[in-house]
Amino acid sequence: MRYKRRKGKQITKAKKHTEDGITFASGLELYCYRALNKAKIPNQYEGKTFELVEKFKFEGLLMDKGTTKGKKVFKEMTGNVRSISYTPDFINLDAGFIIETKGLRTPIFSMRFKLFLKYLHDSDQKLDVYIPSNQKEVNATIESILSRGNFTNKKTKRSR
Repeated sequence: MRYKRRKGKQITKAKKHTEDGITFASGLELYCYRALNKAKIPNQYEGKTFELVEKFKFEGLLMDKGTTKGKKVFKEMTGNVRSISYTPDFINLDAGFIIETKGLRTPIFSMRFKLFLKYLHDSDQKLDVYIPSNQKEVNATIESILSRGNFTNKKTKRSR
């Protein structure tokens, strides 16, 4: 017998963690937050949401499953299609980096992330994107950001 996942059931087994008034979706996110703070790298947790595809109305006939009086039936649906957005875990646009900690990569994440990379490409945003999957990769991410050194406030030279 095949196991059927219940609607709304969480796919991953990540446990939520809270620190400094922020609720993180996983222990890896918390580890990354602590590592960024320890390295004194400024960042925002889920600080910006990118709209990858705008909402629109499909004008043709759309037949799909819907609910009528509590029963699922195949029927004509409205053509209202919701937008697709993406919110990275950690971001610093001034320093030019985005970090998405991801332990389990689902097919939905992969598709959404490809759309996000296409959005960055099309909007000509030159950002460094990191997707660490474990603590060792988070440490390598921190080292890479530190080696680039573009997160510090650079002093401008005054002309005399």
